[in-house]
Amino acid sequence: MRISLKSKPVIAPYRSTHNLRVIIQWAEEHGIDTASILSSEGLEKADFDNPDRLITFEQQFEISQKLFDLISCPALGLRIGERINIGQLGKWIMAINSCATTLDAFKMAFELADLLSFPFQFILDVQDDIAKFSFIDLIDLGRSSRFRYEMHMVGGYNICCEIMRERVQLIEIRFAYSKPEYAEEYKPIFNCPILFDAEETQMRFDSSYLTRPLPCANTLTKKIYEKDCRQTLEQLIMLTTTTELAKSALQFKDKELLTRSQLARCLNMSDQTLKRRLAAEGVSYKSLVKDIRQKKACDLLQSTELTMEEIANKVGYRDVANFYRAFKSWTGLTPRSCRGKNEKR
Repeated sequence: MRISLKSKPVIAPYRSTHNLRVIIQWAEEHGIDTASILSSEGLEKADFDNPDRLITFEQQFEISQKLFDLISCPALGLRIGERINIGQLGKWIMAINSCATTLDAFKMAFELADLLSFPFQFILDVQDDIAKFSFIDLIDLGRSSRFRYEMHMVGGYNICCEIMRERVQLIEIRFAYSKPEYAEEYKPIFNCPILFDAEETQMRFDSSYLTRPLPCANTLTKKIYEKDCRQTLEQLIMLTTTTELAKSALQFKDKELLTRSQLARCLNMSDQTLKRRLAAEGVSYKSLVKDIRQKKACDLLQSTELTMEEIANKVGYRDVANFYRAFKSWTGLTPRSCRGKNEKR
């Protein structure tokens, strides 16, 4: 068997509140005032009681980042991931749960992934007897990288087991980060060999699982929830401006930014159409690139101890002097003074 599936390599600007609810609940159980954190992002607790409430990816990312910084639990990603179940993921998981086979469920999950706006691209690659399910980060996840990988890997594994109504026996699991001090806590969760410092984060399992019929397979239920999910996706598209789509596609990690022509192809439009739509919204490709570079540079200066050379490289400048000049033109400050200003707070 040879199969290759990929979710879209773009982070949807809007998403449901499902995953964030789990983190908020954990924080409240450990005495953290979540109301002030939600308020800082223009939200309140009542927003999470509305199953149809949509928030931006930036709101979700910033809130989870702030909670991560406040919760004193090194293995937080594992603990949150263990709490994720099909009862918390709304109509998205209902559409997946009612598919005919595990492979159909993967296809559906990838097609509807924009509903949850993951910071990853998902890839399922099958060669003969081995299936490889990989998580590729679409943006630099910063200091919360391990937390987010742990949460989604454990949560994803739990969801797979729930949908199949059995504990899936993994062949191996790999993580693209160093072995943490609490690595022993991984073993009872995955019950398989675990490799750290891998090239990518990935779980491997026998490909025969993909052809198995799902216990809750139901054609009518699948049609109902799939239709509902696709209607919500259409609403998201209507809410989303070309500027937001472009920003989402331009998010980058340690790689070159897309050129305008590449960005246009990514958004399924011509170069001139992209230019015209951005202009109608009062922005340009050049201004979007500047904003993304500026925000990333400020974040790295204020939240990491990376050298100026490393930061310059991460925001797309091979020459540090050019980075200094660009940063000064953006902010009126030098990169070093920006970092020093943050240290004095």
